Amino acid sequence: MNTRVIQRNLLMQKFTVVTIILFLGACARQPADLSFNNQGHVVNPNNTEPVAKLKLSYDINEAGLSPKGQVNVLAEKLVNELVVHNDALRADQPLLVTTPVMLNSFDNTNDLGLQLQQGMIAAFHAHEFNLVDMNVAESLRSTQQGEFILSRDWQHLPSDLPVSHVVVSSMSFTPEGLVVNARVVDVSNNRVVSAAQSFASNVTLSGYLVPSNKIISRDGVLYRHETEGKESLGVRK
Repeated sequence: MNTRVIQRNLLMQKFTVVTIILFLGACARQPADLSFNNQGHVVNPNNTEPVAKLKLSYDINEAGLSPKGQVNVLAEKLVNELVVHNDALRADQPLLVTTPVMLNSFDNTNDLGLQLQQGMIAAFHAHEFNLVDMNVAESLRSTQQGEFILSRDWQHLPSDLPVSHVVVSSMSFTPEGLVVNARVVDVSNNRVVSAAQSFASNVTLSGYLVPSNKIISRDGVLYRHETEGKESLGVRK
């Protein structure tokens, strides 16, 4: 065998050995780590296992809900009772929640009534009723203090709303607490399609209600009691 043939065979053997070494090295080498953290969960794109379908769940204790005051709980109880006693209003009919007024004066309300109205709107929406907000103005107002679209000026509000039913409420105070009466009325014939009433003690609404003073004025005459809270409660300023 001549020298050239021997050299060629040696080169072929070296090439084969190098190829085998490279192949084994490629097989032994692990793929690049491309995993990343997605909201606390490690995601590995190199994982070829089938993706497990996680069941969606919502844990109130873990996720938490917005804290609610007792006035909002009172609003929810009223709305729940109105929904139970409803005999005509459908969930797709427009519904408007008006501001609760004082029983002895339908032209007056207070901070408690205003907040109770907002709570009832949220509670009715939770029951998937078709709510209409009459306080949304027809145009946005941009001022130095911010951008506003809510208004109680009738000149800025739409004149005709597609409302078929309204929620009306009245409040009265006693020395022990607050009495609320609410009803849903069909505005086409003033028929009451649902009614509810509730009571909240002054302790549960201490953030809004205050006991009467020892000395009070009624009809221009001063009355003095031995202790506070003998007369009807008042609204905290």
